[in-house]
Amino acid sequence: MKRTGRRLTLSNDINAVIPAKSIAALDYRLTTIFEDDRENYGWKIVDIKMFGPLQVTGFVQQQSWMLMSIRPESFETAGEFGVWAVDSQPYDNSLIGMFNVSWAQGSPYSLRTEHVATNHLSLFYVNGRIPYYNITLEEYEITSSEEIMFKIKETSQSLNKIGEQ
Repeated sequence: MKRTGRRLTLSNDINAVIPAKSIAALDYRLTTIFEDDRENYGWKIVDIKMFGPLQVTGFVQQQSWMLMSIRPESFETAGEFGVWAVDSQPYDNSLIGMFNVSWAQGSPYSLRTEHVATNHLSLFYVNGRIPYYNITLEEYEITSSEEIMFKIKETSQSLNKIGEQ
């Protein structure tokens, strides 16, 4: 694994209550915020923060959200997504980090700093509440073997069908 020197910041790309490339069920939504399907490249998440004030142009800002590597389209139905959101999401290996403004002690976020995302990032949040975020990524060149290892790591505890991501 070799750092390329390229850094990327993702900030507040979700600008609609019902964004494209998302799925919702019950009170939850999973929305794509980043895609990079190039082979032999991965992205290490360096930092996650809330971006902007708690009140932005009439919208009350989302107080917490989770950064995931799972794709919304990996769920066949909203019902399947809802079951995952309630029962499995907190334990899924696609969970990279979480941000919660109300955590009283220490940092308002928790991040798996050694995680390398190979193709995709999404946010999991309360449906109807737009999350405001600032996520910093570092790009790495990775070998084919490392790419396979990172993909297996992301899905090793997945409850989805084999071969889906």
